[in-house]
Amino acid sequence: MQDPGRERHFVLIHAPWSVLAENAERIKLKVPLQENDVIFSNWLEDIIGTSRVEKLNSKNPLVVHDSTLEEKPNFFMAPFIQDRLNEYVNHDEKEGFFSVTDRNYIVQNLLQNARFARGPNGVGLKKLLLDQVYIAGYPLHDGPDSRDEGEALKNSRQKLREDWARFGRSLKYQPYDAIKDYFGHEIGLYFAWLGFYTAMLVPLALVGLLVFIYGMASAGSHIPVRDLCKEENRGRWYMCPLCDKQCSYWNLVPDTCMYAYITHFFDNDGTVLLAFLASIWATLFLEFWKRRQATLAQEWHTTDFEEDEEQLRPEYKTSLPDEQLQLLMFKRNPETGKIEPAVSKFKTYRRYGTVIGVVLFMILLVLAAAIGVVVYRAAVFAVLSSDDDNKVQKRARIITTATAAFLNLIVIMLLTKVYIKLAIFLTDWENPPTESAYRDSFTWKMSSFQFVNNYSAIFYIAFFKSDLIVGSPGKYRRVLGKYRLDGCSEQGCFLELAVQLLIIMVGKQIFFNIFEMAMP
Repeated sequence: MQDPGRERHFVLIHAPWSVLAENAERIKLKVPLQENDVIFSNWLEDIIGTSRVEKLNSKNPLVVHDSTLEEKPNFFMAPFIQDRLNEYVNHDEKEGFFSVTDRNYIVQNLLQNARFARGPNGVGLKKLLLDQVYIAGYPLHDGPDSRDEGEALKNSRQKLREDWARFGRSLKYQPYDAIKDYFGHEIGLYFAWLGFYTAMLVPLALVGLLVFIYGMASAGSHIPVRDLCKEENRGRWYMCPLCDKQCSYWNLVPDTCMYAYITHFFDNDGTVLLAFLASIWATLFLEFWKRRQATLAQEWHTTDFEEDEEQLRPEYKTSLPDEQLQLLMFKRNPETGKIEPAVSKFKTYRRYGTVIGVVLFMILLVLAAAIGVVVYRAAVFAVLSSDDDNKVQKRARIITTATAAFLNLIVIMLLTKVYIKLAIFLTDWENPPTESAYRDSFTWKMSSFQFVNNYSAIFYIAFFKSDLIVGSPGKYRRVLGKYRLDGCSEQGCFLELAVQLLIIMVGKQIFFNIFEMAMP
């Protein structure tokens, strides 16, 4: 391929059997030792019998009955040792002894630990990618994903597309084992979590739908709605002007009739029940997922990965200034018993302090942006409320809410893009010893920032916007001593909160989907 003024080369990496075997033993890769003859039964099989469960599954619409994926037997697994090759399954077939995923994992580990220059920064493919020596590094797929009409399935990729990655399978159980075998344990676990989360949302969503339907059915009999929508009450209740000088008093009826209806749809007596059930659901979801995760870890033989199999990051191994100093600073890990290189506690605490300081600064930056949006709301609301057009005055609050939500969405997406790069840089500089520790460190940085970034405006509307921030007639709080903060609607802040959530959540999904399609 040719770029303007630049030539692009593709490099194919292949590892022979001797290299694969040597490094599989080094990283303690688990391979099949013996077919598992232990039979486990679930609680339903214990109650109604295995045959009846199989009969139910044969009629279950969520199960793929025309699967092209072959059900593979379960094996006892053991770390690979070259001297005991004859004890493993398929030991006489060296070409197919290691699966495609295992070969990719071994080669990736080799590339991550390969040294190309002296010094702590002269190791690993990751460094070469960051320095733009290579544009990208990735494993190849196992053949094409499509096939001609009538042609037989040739590879696992085509089988996964037939049984999983198509619209007709969207309501079927996912083939987790096949996904894991092709993409690896991390990707398999991600889709297992995604499927579990989606399934657990169904009962809560049904309850929420019933609460919404109840709100629609009971809105007409709700006393505040009934009073605000009666024509005979027109002119009965006059409200204070929305602005300070140019606005007149206005009628509560019937200007707020529609808002009263919409608010009752979402905020009614059933909402209390939904909130109670949602709190119980959150606990059940967490505990059930822990159980599901433990089951998958047992089935996929990853229960002791961090303790026995996980390797030190090459960036951590080479973080010390010279070989002599490395030898002096090697020590035994009290948890694993392994001899590992270690950075001094002073250096570790200094890095932790710096990282926490930067994260706090970014959180304060998010709060400053949220305050800026509040100032924007006050200014826009004052301008719209003073408009000569009566229709604009009536819709001043909803226009202010919608535009402020879109502005907050833009701020959220921009700060997210900036912080992702910053979090990666900080985690690299922090230099955790293992990949698990690296991911944990990156996760807490992103989660703490994203929580504040996504929910600061929502918390402001839900808990602080009413009398605490806005004030009351005669005691309004002002921005810069001039602009009065916009308060909630006559029905409270719930409708405004719903608009804010809708724009942020839906807007983010639309934006990122478009971005992913444009730049995959």
